[in-house]
Amino acid sequence: TIGNSFYAIFNPMTENLEANIYAEQNNILVDMAKKSSCVIIGRCADYILKEYNPFKIFIYSDMKTKINRCIEKAPEHENLSEKQLRHQILNIDKNRAKYYQFITGSKWGDKLNYDLCVNTSSVLIKDAAEYIGKMIENRI
Repeated sequence: TIGNSFYAIFNPMTENLEANIYAEQNNILVDMAKKSSCVIIGRCADYILKEYNPFKIFIYSDMKTKINRCIEKAPEHENLSEKQLRHQILNIDKNRAKYYQFITGSKWGDKLNYDLCVNTSSVLIKDAAEYIGKMIENRI
């Protein structure tokens, strides 16, 4: 569902709290990277772990695909309209972009920030994950 699969909303008005969360998140990510290879989704990990030369992937899809995936994965009791889902998705993406910009000074989703950009609009996510895994294995 939307609430379980996306970032919490970033609010610049709570900058001190966000700074504390970011600092702790930074420590955890660096600790994880030092201990072993890992996959980190989001959290500005590409920026935080840049010294570790991570393989940076940006996965995206068109709005219709995002809405359909939300409908497929929604719990039975959640009956949001496509309009409501679209509004939530746009709001979440807007907040992701704000957070990424605030932390990194770069634009979220800019292809120049990534080693690989994958459009999953016409590909099953599990298939994309399999291909990406093979690509990373070959890189190592």
